Amino acid sequence: MQQITRRTFLKAASAGALGLALDLRRLGPAQAAGAGVLPATSPPRAVDYGDWRDVYREKWTWDAVVRSSHWVNCWYQAHCCWNVYVKDGMVWREEQAADYPQVRPEVPDFNPRGCQKGACYSERMYDPARVRHTLKRVGPRGSGKFKRISWDQALDEIADSVIDTIVEEGTDRVIWDLGPGISIGTQTAGQARLRVLLDSTALDMNTEIGDGHRGCAETFGKIVFERSGDDYFFSDLILCWGSNPAYTQIPNFHFLTEARYNGAKIFCITPDYSATAVHADAWIPVKPGGDAALALGAARIVIEEGWMDRKFVAEQTDLPLLVRDDTNRFLRASDLSDGGDEETLYLYDKKKGIVEAGRRSLDLGEISPVLEGRFEVTLAGGQKVTVRTVLSRLRELLEDYTPEKAAEKSGTPAAQIRLLAERMAHARAACMVTTSNFSKYYHGNLIERAQALLFALTG
Repeated sequence: MQQITRRTFLKAASAGALGLALDLRRLGPAQAAGAGVLPATSPPRAVDYGDWRDVYREKWTWDAVVRSSHWVNCWYQAHCCWNVYVKDGMVWREEQAADYPQVRPEVPDFNPRGCQKGACYSERMYDPARVRHTLKRVGPRGSGKFKRISWDQALDEIADSVIDTIVEEGTDRVIWDLGPGISIGTQTAGQARLRVLLDSTALDMNTEIGDGHRGCAETFGKIVFERSGDDYFFSDLILCWGSNPAYTQIPNFHFLTEARYNGAKIFCITPDYSATAVHADAWIPVKPGGDAALALGAARIVIEEGWMDRKFVAEQTDLPLLVRDDTNRFLRASDLSDGGDEETLYLYDKKKGIVEAGRRSLDLGEISPVLEGRFEVTLAGGQKVTVRTVLSRLRELLEDYTPEKAAEKSGTPAAQIRLLAERMAHARAACMVTTSNFSKYYHGNLIERAQALLFALTG
């Protein structure tokens, strides 16, 4: 019976994971579809040519048509359905399948899904620059000097390095860094299984390349909010804020333009007059990085003009919560009584005064929170302090963001800041096309939080 050592086990596991990750020929779109694909080693067929017309006709023939998709990081609309035409064991052509079923008769369907990036994917499969063999660096980093080695040697060296690291430093010192090449398929599954078996560590690709949406995470507790692409059809105001979906979300972009036939307005808020801005009802220019000032300027207008959705703000936001003036921290049960809960926060009810904010439900029930005001409370030790609502403090902070001052900081004309505020406040169902741009900026999290504030104020 063959003896299996740790080293041979690790080599076998690594071979499986690396084979999934690196052998792109076997996992290319055509062969991923399964049956009907000829092996790449099939001999060319003999063809009897008459004249040039036969040559042209032969060019437009194929052996099989299979279904597949593309392993690219399209993020918000990945893995469109394609017909892949196979000839002599190779992908000859790709076309959008365009047979997605109608979901609702009153809403545009998803056809066709796919874009120019997918249509040329086979060129990447057979491009001479693609790495087809295991290579080892033989020069300094960045020198571009590599030599070809065998799979056995590559797996031996990787296994040796991994085992030495685990034995000498611990499993958590084995770090996996996939970068942006996420496939959400067998490639990632193989790597993930080996990582779990080794009890090792993987880096989060989102935060590594700036797709982490830190502002969303800090505000809502998760990094992305999106919906089915056809839901844009029900919006009456669509913000392309910092995004260019005409280029970056091609399969979904038709939903935005079709929504205009349903009465929606598209506002494009970008530094450049982009391809998306061409199709927008209004282009609002902004300096790179000036988006937070723009959002805060619009938020100030919404509050000053009384356009705030008070019912939504009272129930769905933290703006009615009370904050201590002396510590700038939320008023907590632990402040009011010895042994009080750190997690219990407070509102000021119009009839009952200071009351606990609900924790299990956002439903206010009989509570009617005061949205703005300053009140006095007595702490557990007998000390009296003043507290204010978050909205009261916000109004004070927004004093520096008059339309004119916000225009200086954002580069957006004051009239257009007011236009954005007015349209946001009076929209029935405003939405924003998601993007991973702002999380790549220094303090981009604050841009996202300022945008979230504007949406919260307008409900």
